Amino acid sequence: MFRILIDADLILEAVMNRSELTADVSKLLEMVDSSIQMYLTNVGLQKIYAYTACLKNRQMANIVVDWLGENIKICIVDQSMMHTARLSPLKNFESAVEVVCLNHYQLNAIITNQPEDFKDVVNRFYIWSFRDLWLRVNLETQLQVSF
Repeated sequence: MFRILIDADLILEAVMNRSELTADVSKLLEMVDSSIQMYLTNVGLQKIYAYTACLKNRQMANIVVDWLGENIKICIVDQSMMHTARLSPLKNFESAVEVVCLNHYQLNAIITNQPEDFKDVVNRFYIWSFRDLWLRVNLETQLQVSF
C-alpha cells in the first residue's frame, strides 16, 4: 500500500473545478483505502476550507472538509515541524511543511502538480506527479497479480 501526502492545492483545484487535473484527483480520491492511503496536512485542510467557504459557501466547505476528514488521514503540523520547515532551503514554505510531514510520518511520497516547488529537496524520488503515481500503482498491481 502506498502512503502518500497529497498537496492541498491539488484538492483545491479539483473542488474549484479549475484544472485539467480534476479527473486525476477524482480517480485518486476514489482509490482511498484500496491501494493508496492518503494523507493531508491539517494546514492544507484549513486552506481548502477557507477557499471553499469564500468561493462557494460555508455549507459546501463543511461537506468537503467532513468528507476529507473521514476518508483521508490528517497529519497534524506542530510547532517543531513548522520550525524545521522554516529552516528548509525550499522557497515555497507550504512545500517545506509537506516535506517535513513526509519525513515525520514516514510516508512514501508527495503528490503534486508543482514539482518545481520541490526542486531543492535532497531526494526528489519522493516527489511524484500523477503520472509517477499511476505508473507505480500499475507496477504494484502487476507484481501482486504475478505472486
